[in-house]
This record gives sequence, C-alpha cells and structure tokens, in this order.
Amino acid sequence: MITADFYDIIDKELHIIIDKYPQDSILKNQINAPNNQKAYAFLIWFLNFYGRTANYQDFITEGSDDGSCDIVFDKSDEYGKTVFYIIQSKWNTKVNILKSTSQGEIAKALSNFQTILQGERKNVNHKLAPKLVALDKHLKGNGEVKFIFLSLAQYNGEADDNIKAFINYDDKIKCEVIDINRIKSDYIDRKYKQITPDSPLKNYENPEEAPITLAIVQENKNFIKIERPFKAYTVLLKPKSLYELFERYGFGLFYKNVRNPLLESKFNRDIEQTALQDPAYFWYYNNGITAITKDFDDLGNKAQQLSVTGLQIINGAQTVYAIYRAYKNASVAEQKQMDRDALISLRLLQTGSQSFNLNVTRYTNSQNPITERDFCANDDVQVRLQNESYKTKVWYEKRRGEFRDIPAEVKTVSNSEFANAYLAYHLKDPISATSNLEQKQETGKNLCFISYKEHPNGLYEKIFNDNTSFKDMLCS
Repeated sequence: MITADFYDIIDKELHIIIDKYPQDSILKNQINAPNNQKAYAFLIWFLNFYGRTANYQDFITEGSDDGSCDIVFDKSDEYGKTVFYIIQSKWNTKVNILKSTSQGEIAKALSNFQTILQGERKNVNHKLAPKLVALDKHLKGNGEVKFIFLSLAQYNGEADDNIKAFINYDDKIKCEVIDINRIKSDYIDRKYKQITPDSPLKNYENPEEAPITLAIVQENKNFIKIERPFKAYTVLLKPKSLYELFERYGFGLFYKNVRNPLLESKFNRDIEQTALQDPAYFWYYNNGITAITKDFDDLGNKAQQLSVTGLQIINGAQTVYAIYRAYKNASVAEQKQMDRDALISLRLLQTGSQSFNLNVTRYTNSQNPITERDFCANDDVQVRLQNESYKTKVWYEKRRGEFRDIPAEVKTVSNSEFANAYLAYHLKDPISATSNLEQKQETGKNLCFISYKEHPNGLYEKIFNDNTSFKDMLCS
C-alpha cells in the first residue's frame, strides 16, 4: 500500500471522528481550521485504534503551551503495576508524509519530556496540571513512565542515539517513536490480516525470557512427567491462567508459532461458545496447547503452580486467544463457572536443539497442511521484506492465507513466487530456479525455504540474507 493511499484512509477516518463528536468544544472552536481539527481528531484516532476507547477527553491534555503533552494517562495492569504514558503528536498534511521526522524535532520533544520528568513545567492548562502532580508522585514512588513521539511522517532512526541517552537517564523510563510506517503496519495487521498488533499503550513483556508462574489444576497428581530425552510435562490449566498469560504477554506468546490467531473466525467462535456454554465439555472437545520453555521447576504431587523460564506457544494459538476473549467478555458469574468446570491441556516441553524445536512445531501442526515456507514466516528477513512491501501496491505474503482481506488496488504475491523470480533473475541462477520448481512438483519440497544445513541443495540462505531487498524482488 503506497503511503499516500494509506494517508487517505486515515484522513477519511478522521473526518468520521470529527462528525461523530460535533459537541466537542475543541473541534467546534477549530471549525474554520480543518488542519487543527484533524490534528486533534488524530489523537482520538490513536487512542481508539490502540485500545483506549472511552472518555478520550480524560486523556487528551492538548492546550496552549502544552505542545509536549498531547495525551497523558496512567494505567494499572492486573498485577498492580502502573505506567504513565505521555504522548506528543505531530500531525502532517499529505504533502509532508514522505518527509523524515528530523533529529531536531525528536531532540526537542525529548528535552520537553526531560523537563516534565524534572517537574519544571509551569503555567500549564487545567487538564494537564493535575496529571503532572500525579506523575510527580508516581516518579517519587519509582514508577515507570513511557514517552511516545507520534508522527504522521517517516522516522529513519536519526535520533536513536538521542533516545538511547534519554532512556539511560533512568531504567524506569521508556521511549518509542510511532511513525506512519509503524501505524500502517499495525493497521494492515488489524484490518487485512485480522490479528491484533501489539499496542504501544500496553506494557508487554517478552515471554521468551521472562520467569512465568502458571497456576495448574492439581488433584491426585493431575500431570504426566517425561524425563528423557528432554523433560516435559502435561498439566491441566483453568481458563483464568490462559487469560492472565495473554493479558500480560499478548501476541508475543506466539513468536515461534507458524500461525497467529485470527481476530474473528468460526473456529474461534466455536471454542468461545464451548468455554462459555459447555465448560465441562471443553477438555473433551479441544486438543489443548503445546508450548516450549527453556527450563521449569519440578512439580511435587501437591504443587499448585508451575514455574517456567521463558514460554512460547507453538500449537494452540487459536485456543489461547479464544479462551482469552471468552473470559474477558464473560460476566463474573460466567468466569467462575468457566474456572470451576473447564480444563485445558498444556503440553510443556523443555527446549532441546533448534532442530528439535522446529520439528515439534512442524509435527504438532501436522493436522493442517504446513509447508517449508510456513516455518520461515517469523524469520527477521521475512518480516523485513513484508514491511518493505507495504510501501508498494504489491504485498509480500510470508505466510499462506495471512491476508484475510486486501484493498482493491493491492495485489498479494507469495514469498515462494518472489523467491523463485529473485533466484532466476537477480541472482542470475535460472537453472536452480527451474530445478526447484521441478523438485517442488515431484516431492512437494520447496528448496527456496530449506537451509543448506538440512539439504545439500537448500537455497534459503542464498536467497534470503541481509543483502536481499524487496525492491530487487519486485524488479525480478
């Protein structure tokens, strides 16, 4: 999607917001200044898109002399951890969206943020003043603060050193730049892939490294333990355990999965319906989930918790997300019934070698056809090439069927097609490209997505490396 086309989409949504809130005093006062209206509507759009939908007036602190504080709010998670979010927004007209946000602009914002941290902001408006008082108290209590520079221009990394110096001021300080390319990528995830992007307004942790404690169902030793060749447990979980797990780590739980859960699907709705209406039958109807971990503590016969180091769910993403949705939307009485009656199986495997992890992912997903390219979909180079493709009207499909919907002017092309064309034309190796097509037809194996370490004729590293660009693939 060309950036200018994406801007038009956002522009239409801003007009909808302006029409939706005709009584908003700021929008009314700016009725003769449409660009000012859109700048304010963009703040509302940002809050709506990333999950803060109610009472936006309580969060937006925009006012005279408050250019560094467009949005301020605090949020506590279920574990009692409170984070203050402070957002400065830079809205742009269409003619400026391809310009890069300058190092000076971000440095100025960081300077303003620093002034806020030091409690030196004076003469602020009535909305911002109490927020800064609460923030000061939060900081004195060693609380965490996240600063966001939001821009409808492009960010090229010029100010990375400035940001690094700023966050080194205190380990409780975080800072992130959200530019038009990040917004476009998140919008494509939500709208066209129908998956939920990670929100900058939520304090996600990395589940691959974190110590995690899972509450398990333990009555008369309700677990199976395997000792060799790699340790493994099969345990039972309650819906609340999965809900809390996803609430804390989000889609980071599925980095090693070959599929992301869908936002909407009949399969998910069936899982949700069973969990809500027939929770006692859930274990019988559902295969459960499979996860890998770096290490876990041994379970005693009466243990109520299982402590693990790092966690990745490699099969059962739909189950996790459906349970999360069902539990989140359930009443208190329904949640109690779900936790009383529903059981979910968890197979937890200690990670072995990289090939072992890949094979576990491959075989536990074998109930549906999985190809070699599916197992490469989460590689950094695949993610990068797809993000580069979003600047064009030809989107790079790194996982089969991942785009549930696409704009009328956009065409999707699989990374398999790109790989063969790139191999033949850019790398000037049509013999290998032709041989691979013949091999794929005869055996079903696509050598473009198989490493030379696994197959003597594997081509993956030859095609996909740091020198591979989407531009060259598209030319091919």
